[in-house]
Amino acid sequence: MAKGNRVLVVGGYGTVGMLISDLIARRYPDVDVVVGGRRFFAAEAAARLHGLAGAVRVDVTDEDPLADVDPLPDAVLVALNDHNDRLLHSAARRGIPLIDIARWLVRIEDAHRTLAREAVTAPVVLASGWMASAAPVTAAAYGWGAPADHVDIDILLSLKDKTGPDSATGFVDVHLPFELWEQGETRTVRGVSEPRTVTFSNGRTRSCRLFSSPEQATLVTAGHARGVSVRMAFDNRPTNSAFTALVNSGLWARLSRERRFGILHNPGAKDGAPHEFVVTIKNGLAIRRILVKDPEGQAHLTAASAVTQLERVLGLNGRDRPNPGISFPEDAKDVMVDVAAMESMGVQFTELSRSQAASAASAAPAA
Repeated sequence: MAKGNRVLVVGGYGTVGMLISDLIARRYPDVDVVVGGRRFFAAEAAARLHGLAGAVRVDVTDEDPLADVDPLPDAVLVALNDHNDRLLHSAARRGIPLIDIARWLVRIEDAHRTLAREAVTAPVVLASGWMASAAPVTAAAYGWGAPADHVDIDILLSLKDKTGPDSATGFVDVHLPFELWEQGETRTVRGVSEPRTVTFSNGRTRSCRLFSSPEQATLVTAGHARGVSVRMAFDNRPTNSAFTALVNSGLWARLSRERRFGILHNPGAKDGAPHEFVVTIKNGLAIRRILVKDPEGQAHLTAASAVTQLERVLGLNGRDRPNPGISFPEDAKDVMVDVAAMESMGVQFTELSRSQAASAASAAPAA
């Protein structure tokens, strides 16, 4: 990529956005990274602190958020919720490639409806699977080149991990029913149901339960699996049990959205903690089980995965650019390059032995 090209990170002074901006600048010093957000002075302070190219006011609630951005960027990376698709529309009408890492499944469907009215001439990568789609990329990279019978993605959340507010948004409605794919067909399930005992690093076992995440659909539509389930657990056993009881008792649903969000997102002092998830790919009797771990936590893992998608969109690191229109990270034909790029940024991928996979991926309910 030639010198002087610009990347606009919207939400670039938030927890994840700042890490994304910093990683891009360190990995590609010739790229001008511009921090965008509703609060210009916060964006400017963040850009100055990290030695970035500059800052610009971008408010996703404006009718045309990019109207006053000059010069226009070569790519936009969205690290916050584009609630009304106005930023999506603003970039599409100008032919600017866009990567969005903050959409749950319904919001992905909204993006399709929004762009159906546009003549889209640039790539739009919706990287909203777990950790900016690090999880579905792992499933695609370690698959056998044909649709797996089933993919399980099991996530361990640490209460000490430093996260941004958008990380909590997807869990606010965790109690609602949703559809997932099994054996090529959909079925409706309850959130926080169907426990599965999973072994994580250091031999820790936790009871993980279902929640809705975009890769439950996108891995199927991309042809990587006939069924996908995503589950999560808290690393603290009492918290895991208490949260499950709160949801399954019906009390969670009676709380206001604001109260539910407040419980999930507590930005108080946190020491930081590693983040990890396990991807289990099953095809007949064959099983592959991959542990993905970031010692720096989920915000860093999200940022690293987002940067790999920016590399795709701009053709960096030898990547083939996605076609114009909506696509997903797991659509790439060279997903192992994503894995290698994340590894170079400190993310650890460990494939467990088949015997370990067979024993540790037991679906028996936990006590």
